[in-house]
Amino acid sequence: MMNLYPYRRRTRLFASVFASLFGWMAAAFSFGSASAADDAAGVAFFESKIRPVLIKECYSCHSNQTGNARGGLRLDTRQLCEIGGDSGAAVVPGDLDESSIWSAINYDSYEMPPRGKLPQRVIDDFQEWIEMGAPDPRETKVEAIASTVDADDVANAKANFWAYQAPVMPSVPDVSAASNDQGHSRWPINDIDRFVVDRLTKEKLTPARDADARTILRRIYFDLVGLPPTPAKLKEFQSKYKVDSDRAIKQVVDSLLGSDQFGERFGRHWLDIARYAESSGRGVNMTYPHAWRYRDFVIDSFNDDKPYNVFVQQQIAGDLMPTDSDQQWAENLVATTFLALGSKDLNERNPVQFKADLVDEQIDVTTRVFLGQSVACARCHDHKFDAIPQTDYYAMAGIFAGMKTYYGNPPSDIGSSQTAQLRRTSSLLLLPVDDPNPFDTKYSSNQIADMRDQVRGFQDELRTISRDDPPSRRIRLINQIATVSAKLSVVDDNGQPRTYCMGVQETPTQSDLPVLIRGEIDAPGQKVPRGFPQVLCSAPVEIPDGKSGRLEIARQIGSDANPLTARVMVNRIWHHLFGRGIVASPEDFGRTGEAPSHPELLDYLAVRFMQNHWSVKSIVRDIVTSRTYRMGSDHHPDHFQADPDNALLWRHSPRRLDAESIRDAMLHTSGQLDLNRVRGSEVAKAGYVRVRDGVLGNARDKIRSEVTERFRNRTRRGRRPDGQSFAEAVKKIRNQLDMEDATCRSVYLPVVRDELARSMEVFDAADPNTIVGTRESSNTANQSLYMLNNPVVIAQSDALADRIMDRYGSLKDQIAAAFEMVYLRGPTSVERRAVSEFFRSTQRDASHREALSAICQSLYASAEFRYLD
Repeated sequence: MMNLYPYRRRTRLFASVFASLFGWMAAAFSFGSASAADDAAGVAFFESKIRPVLIKECYSCHSNQTGNARGGLRLDTRQLCEIGGDSGAAVVPGDLDESSIWSAINYDSYEMPPRGKLPQRVIDDFQEWIEMGAPDPRETKVEAIASTVDADDVANAKANFWAYQAPVMPSVPDVSAASNDQGHSRWPINDIDRFVVDRLTKEKLTPARDADARTILRRIYFDLVGLPPTPAKLKEFQSKYKVDSDRAIKQVVDSLLGSDQFGERFGRHWLDIARYAESSGRGVNMTYPHAWRYRDFVIDSFNDDKPYNVFVQQQIAGDLMPTDSDQQWAENLVATTFLALGSKDLNERNPVQFKADLVDEQIDVTTRVFLGQSVACARCHDHKFDAIPQTDYYAMAGIFAGMKTYYGNPPSDIGSSQTAQLRRTSSLLLLPVDDPNPFDTKYSSNQIADMRDQVRGFQDELRTISRDDPPSRRIRLINQIATVSAKLSVVDDNGQPRTYCMGVQETPTQSDLPVLIRGEIDAPGQKVPRGFPQVLCSAPVEIPDGKSGRLEIARQIGSDANPLTARVMVNRIWHHLFGRGIVASPEDFGRTGEAPSHPELLDYLAVRFMQNHWSVKSIVRDIVTSRTYRMGSDHHPDHFQADPDNALLWRHSPRRLDAESIRDAMLHTSGQLDLNRVRGSEVAKAGYVRVRDGVLGNARDKIRSEVTERFRNRTRRGRRPDGQSFAEAVKKIRNQLDMEDATCRSVYLPVVRDELARSMEVFDAADPNTIVGTRESSNTANQSLYMLNNPVVIAQSDALADRIMDRYGSLKDQIAAAFEMVYLRGPTSVERRAVSEFFRSTQRDASHREALSAICQSLYASAEFRYLD
């Protein structure tokens, strides 16, 4: 395979154009010595022209020497100047616009010094100094930090704590005499059952009887594809189950594992822990219009049964993995979106702080998701419990600091963009394939020229604005520039849409980081070599000279020798199929987490996972075809007394369906579900916008705007000039937020931080601001009110009623069909009488269709529909 594919070089060349945006951040974060500081002429210039001015005019308010640090700014050393304060970096070598001291001494922002503007010759000296690279021989004093975690602590943890020892294939227990609670002999079917029943026997417990065929099939369908089976599928399964239950289950499992819906189901599980979202969140919630590419990458990876260790490596270091095709290179780049998806404070004024927080978030998601271990807690202090010294954190931070993260708006040669008011902007990665955002528009050469002229005109007008002009004028111009620049940024010179993605790329130079005392960016300690936390790897990671080490740690994490990776993933799979992992804390395999309920079974699954080429489908198949999986959920008082959490698996615990399954099941049974993949998303359609300003904007802001417009235009009877009533406008806005008319699978709904669709939020969908390995499963009044009043539920109830009426003429058949479609069973005699009585009581007030729709809605609102036994 080729180490440097031509398009890879092209993408890196593209990336290098924007290196100046963030390259200095890494330098500041690393506290590396600037080459200009070693230049004698530059140092002489600083000593004669700059230092005297700083001492005379600035130190009284911004210096450790005087004890004053107004606005958090200190100017005693080069590092403190680059770190800056509340207004950002005081000095950014070579960049006047980003240097807050430059705007301050020009009285463009703050007016410093306050007693009078500096002479122009002094201002010119500062300009020359910054542009020459800001040479400055003053160095921050480094204090060595002693660790409370030594080599013996690490060795002891690796030798004695189960999670840090490599999994080995255990001996399968002999349970030939085991039976279930009904006395059925030869209960185990496979080795999974043998481990489970062996543990139950030791605790004097017995496994529950098998569930009935309907329960088993419904459980398999929802667990593997997130949808219910049809009545026809159930009938077929029941007939086969009577003949050979094991074979019937295997056939269904193999069929579902081969369907596209499997990847959508398990892909959604992964998106929970990858904190997938299509916006930045925080105070300034900017959209991520290209995040959907990562969503599709994840779904395809599960459908293709990509080896999990490859899946891991792609997300950590796909940009560094060798490839032999454009398509593979593009896929690898998209995979690294994993590191770019996190929430970001785009208004953070201090670039060094922003970089440090970004690296911290990337370390946290990498270690918790793949290794079930938090390393980010060692940012400020040694993590004594798990033998992770603070130096190990900064060894890993040095690796992640050696890359640029791309998450913002495609670059525009015009310059200004919608994020002109944001401090921390970013570009995107250009992909080597022709697969543009489906909503990007193609423009003619004349349109391109006209838009360029518009932007230049807006920029010229912007330069004429004085301090006396109203702020609204500046905001209006910035928004106008933003609107046009956003259109230009996504097309080439010929007006053809380009193909972009979020992700990361290596920076040209690499350096080690210092330990930061208490994690504070202005308190550096000794530098530590780049590396991987010692306790999390079987052998030290060797990093070649000039390399960040990211590819090396990706290979270490995705290695058979890693003690945690396989265990963590099979535990996640077990959790999704049983509602509780063998380790009940899936993101914490450390000493503060839960101990495994079946340690030998966990190791058995982990080793088998690796032996089967890291195949997720193989582990799912093993688990779902086990006798353990098909147990019923019958309650046993004595067993409950001994094991109330069912950690030992004496039955299959009932579970509420998750938010996506509830919505998708309603659409499926009503006949409205569109199983075709959605290309892009509503966020991709909106483009790069601030959430409150876009089509996915905050409903309250939108409603407030509608009220303002109505008041301004003095419209009559609450109607706007276009004839739309205020109530209609509000309904339209809410529909945009909740996508009430959408018939796609829920995995394709927009995921905007702090703006989840109501159908997702009310049923405890994953919070995209955090890593969610275990979702909440609440039972609240809001859920009942949603099922009674929400337009989505009402629309699907109507659609199901229409579907039934089209197929069946008699009321008896319609009632039976409603129960079979929603519950996969016919109504009981009591239920039939109750429904018939309801129809008779509503004859005067409602049509037959309305009454049938109400019955369908009551079935959807029931616990039987929303829970798996």
